Amino acid sequence: MRRLKIVLAAGAGVLLLGGFGFWLSDVTGERPPYQPYSAQTLREEIWPLEWPYTEDMPFRNSPASGWAAGADAIYVPVPVAPDGLTAKEITAVLDDVKTLLVETNLSEDTLAGAEPTAALALLDPRGADDAVRRDMVTRFDPEEVYPDESGVRVRGAMTYQVSAAGELAVHVDYAFVYPLVRAEEGHDVIPGVPEVARIAVRRQFTVTSKDGKLVLGAYASEVANHDCSAPKDGYLHPLFAEGRWKAGQAAEGTRVAQADLYDEKRVLPSGPGHCVIPSGT
Repeated sequence: MRRLKIVLAAGAGVLLLGGFGFWLSDVTGERPPYQPYSAQTLREEIWPLEWPYTEDMPFRNSPASGWAAGADAIYVPVPVAPDGLTAKEITAVLDDVKTLLVETNLSEDTLAGAEPTAALALLDPRGADDAVRRDMVTRFDPEEVYPDESGVRVRGAMTYQVSAAGELAVHVDYAFVYPLVRAEEGHDVIPGVPEVARIAVRRQFTVTSKDGKLVLGAYASEVANHDCSAPKDGYLHPLFAEGRWKAGQAAEGTRVAQADLYDEKRVLPSGPGHCVIPSGT
């Protein structure tokens, strides 16, 4: 009996030292803060911010977790026809704007790398140069990542006004948050549960309608948690936990400011494709 107690005590000591080793390796910096340990013993909702997101909770710690998903989250306002325009004419333009947003930011084919030719044809070529037209499209390299089945979260607003001269102007401000999984297998956070990265894209622009085409006016966009050093190949390249942490470390001590893509009152800097360090995705 005495021998059994000694064996049990020794085993408990090994477990205690093992746990202490996990703690020590973390606090001494030997284990990177983005690398989870004993993850299966903790509920994911209380995991540290630096730890990876997973398919079980792709929107953990994200304001977008409560947003609507997909095209239904883009609302077309009910038109009130002023003098000179009918409700039908206004609705036709608003529907075209929604089609443009959906096909360039939410279409499964587009997200998988296809070119939304029909949607871009809604734009008058005189109002949007090639750089802006390319930037209006959200695409991912299908050999690198694919969208998680939880869906793209969307929030924003579409409004319009009609000038005294009868010109219809539509204003758009929408944010899209994409949960993404590596196409390559073998990146599970815990067995059977792959890691998820999130990219957030926000777009603000104004269009008018002329001869059945949308004429792009002011345009601005930001993308967060994208690898800003990646080649400009027409795809967005998400940062997973390790890359996200390293990007944050690289920004420390510099004049790079963090951007809050969830601030609904914020006006984006003019121009396409501003790659920013997010305060959160």
